[in-house]
Amino acid sequence: MIKRAYHRIVTYDNHVVDGPVVVVFNDELKYIDYHLLQGEEPMVEWIGGSFKMFQ
Repeated sequence: MIKRAYHRIVTYDNHVVDGPVVVVFNDELKYIDYHLLQGEEPMVEWIGGSFKMFQ
């Protein structure tokens, strides 16, 4: 499991979720889930910017 943090994400339907937001990927970097960053979280790589979901 890979976790990366972004300032915001844009969902499939162009809804913007302001964060910081942690996006969770599997080992092949396929999107699994996201959640708001609530504080220090282990094993999260800060990327910044926006993450855009694609179908």
